[in-house]
Amino acid sequence: MEMSGASGKAAVITGGAGVIGQALARHLVEAGVRVILADIATGRGEALASELGCSFVETDVCDPGDNEKMIAAALDRHGRLDLVFLNAGVSMQSLGASLPYDPASIDLDAYRRILSVNIDGGVFGVSAALGALARSGGGAIVVTASVAGLIAWPPDPVYTISKHGLVGYVRSIAPALAEQGITINAVCPGATGHFERGQIPDGLAVLAPEVLASAMVEIATDGGTGRAASVVADREPVVQFHEFAEVEGF
Repeated sequence: MEMSGASGKAAVITGGAGVIGQALARHLVEAGVRVILADIATGRGEALASELGCSFVETDVCDPGDNEKMIAAALDRHGRLDLVFLNAGVSMQSLGASLPYDPASIDLDAYRRILSVNIDGGVFGVSAALGALARSGGGAIVVTASVAGLIAWPPDPVYTISKHGLVGYVRSIAPALAEQGITINAVCPGATGHFERGQIPDGLAVLAPEVLASAMVEIATDGGTGRAASVVADREPVVQFHEFAEVEGF
């Protein structure tokens, strides 16, 4: 689905009140897409929805029932669902946990919250969306992973666990979803503008949220599936798709 033909389509964005979600919502609304913003941050979400003329649904992505309600809201308000951006995510830094990470002393609350939001949020979001996408004639899912899902990232190994898991999940379910006319891809951003400057290693280029939003829509609408695409600032091309090593015997 090219964005030139996107007017009238319907999309859901989890993490919709965050910096990346806001940029993505603006990009889609400008293209004529009807957007449902989903987030646990009700105040910011409702304010953005009012500004953009779209809808907001308070959603805890860790709760399967909330994911179902989010999708039901899209169908109730727009009668269809075409694009799903599973974008909610947290890290040790965003939760205020102690860094650098010490594998001998685990912050269990932060550990469980990261895996729940990042992995459960992706899995539950996909599960909730599939029926609505299929009934709409197919569609596209983009899961926000991270470059930390493609490489070792010593600053936050727990975040890295979650993002590797998302990449593996996307690649593993893509063939089954393709039979229903649904594509699914993992977008793997580098450092983005939702981080505070002190959280980004010196010399690492920061990706503007607007650039990432455009890339996410491109990845959603180009027809490819089962891919992991890094999106990194100050390189050409900004979006690069990654191959994975074959394992002999499998």
